Amino acid sequence: MAQYAQALLDDVRNAVDIVDLVGRFVNLRKAGVNWKGLCPFHGEKTPSFMVNPKKGIFHCFGCGVGGDVFGFLMRQDRLSFPEAVRSLAKTAGIALPEEGVRSGDSGREELIRIVDLAWRFYDDTLWRPAGDRARAYLEQRGIDADVAKRFGLGYAPEGWDGLLTFMRSQKVTDDALVTAGLAVQRENRSGVYDRFRGRLLFPIRDLQGRVVAFGGRGFGDEQPKYLNSPETPLYTKGNLLYAADIARPTIQTKNRALLVEGYVDCLMAHQHGFTETVAALGTSFTAAQLALLRRYCDEVVTFFDADAAGQKAAERAEELLEPTSGGMAWAVNRSGSFEGGTFRVKVALLPAGHDPDTFLRESGAPAFAERIGAARSLLAYALDRAVVDPDGATGARARTTAFARVAVMLAKVADAQEAAALSREAAAKLGVDATQLWIEAQRLQSSLRTPPARPQTAPSSTPPVERDLVTLLLRSVEARAGLLAILDETDDLGHPPLRAIVAALKRRPDAPAESLMTDLETDEARSVLSSLLVEDRESLDVQVSIEQFQRRLERSQRLRRAREVSQTIAETQAKTGVAAPMHTELRTLHEESAVVYGITGGVAQSLEHGTPGSPRSSDE
Repeated sequence: MAQYAQALLDDVRNAVDIVDLVGRFVNLRKAGVNWKGLCPFHGEKTPSFMVNPKKGIFHCFGCGVGGDVFGFLMRQDRLSFPEAVRSLAKTAGIALPEEGVRSGDSGREELIRIVDLAWRFYDDTLWRPAGDRARAYLEQRGIDADVAKRFGLGYAPEGWDGLLTFMRSQKVTDDALVTAGLAVQRENRSGVYDRFRGRLLFPIRDLQGRVVAFGGRGFGDEQPKYLNSPETPLYTKGNLLYAADIARPTIQTKNRALLVEGYVDCLMAHQHGFTETVAALGTSFTAAQLALLRRYCDEVVTFFDADAAGQKAAERAEELLEPTSGGMAWAVNRSGSFEGGTFRVKVALLPAGHDPDTFLRESGAPAFAERIGAARSLLAYALDRAVVDPDGATGARARTTAFARVAVMLAKVADAQEAAALSREAAAKLGVDATQLWIEAQRLQSSLRTPPARPQTAPSSTPPVERDLVTLLLRSVEARAGLLAILDETDDLGHPPLRAIVAALKRRPDAPAESLMTDLETDEARSVLSSLLVEDRESLDVQVSIEQFQRRLERSQRLRRAREVSQTIAETQAKTGVAAPMHTELRTLHEESAVVYGITGGVAQSLEHGTPGSPRSSDE
């Protein structure tokens, strides 16, 4: 895996704070020597994702993935190893050799460079005379210049080739601009033209703060009013949120996110002090965006016009309530409270005809805060809709069908506390017994539940004795000196990832254990290494452990030699057909067996794969 000098990789790894890196994507909380959060690589409701800052590694005990800062960035951004090294080296301010290996690149790094160049062009244009019209629009909308600069707003000049001309001067090809979503291929003749022309541009950044796309606002009757970048290798609109990189620190601090629909709504909220605000990039709020926010906070407040609130909120709730592949379940712990997460989506109502932008400019921050404080559960709106017959029918039959609709909705609510509260509210409105409604919802939940998907990356279970041996080698330089020379990983270890770790240790016996990540070729081996390093193991008497494993390894070696001698005798007798005396071989077999018997106190065992179930001797 390593394609750079090991010392250089160690420098980059040591210069990057893994808690800070992972914290851009996951809301981490201190848990002893580690930090814990929800895994970004598989869906989970109970945190099992651990980060150890001292060792610079991460590991998820749910899906089994693990690694160091390079491995995390490779998974998160789908980068090759060289790309991850270059990205982190740039972040850390460490210069890499000009001849650094470029094989295996996915092309993302070059696309990020191109989009960043475009943003710098647009940003520069906004503050030059050519951007007068865009700046006048900002002033008209009440957007302060410092807010525009903080969000990196830009201006795409009129004309078909303003960006093209600049990019060609930077040696960027037309095809690359099309791939990045910045240019459009002409239909009737060859060549391309600028996608954005005469528009105020809102740069869309990923969670690392890198520009990956743009939203363009027209000033007059241009259609469409908003023109967004198409989906590209860098940008999938349903997976990102506008301003998430800027809002993340406040979201984590307040444990709350405010979700608005438009770019200007978002800017105006930040301008008035609500810096936990993000926008949904012109799409319906998606399950992927919901999962992204769930990493950082326990509550999301979204805003609807009062006239359309019930209908829109109910539709949104129904979209987000679809059962996930991981299934769902309610449980009560011994204290009597519900287990699981408490993530909630709420709706804040604004006066008819208002959006956050107009309401903030007209009524100010205190009135906006009041609306947030009065926010109601998104599910409550869906409940209201489920209770009322869509055709306006009344009577016993209408109540029966409403009962069924409510029970189905409650069965899809992941938060059991909220489901219980909603069931009581619905029962009162329907005039039925709340317990009966709750029992029906539980029954339906069992039928809706789907078995959790098997993690594709989870490593196979490691034999306990082999795991203990490799853990000792990783944690003790003294153990390496005493055991590596007599350890044959091929014969003494049956688990392939553990073999790979020991082989790496033999090549670099003085290396810190965490630096071996870049020596390992497979994700499974790196995941096993991370699990060994992140575990909070009890303190061991190193010297006693070394002596025990020395006896084990010596026993294993002698057993193998005894088997080899026995096999040689059997093969010779089979060929000759006579039980010919083989004094030397028999004497060797007798000596090896006697030594093994003496070591084990009469019980032969080994570390070797294929001999499970052997009883432990008294020296272990």
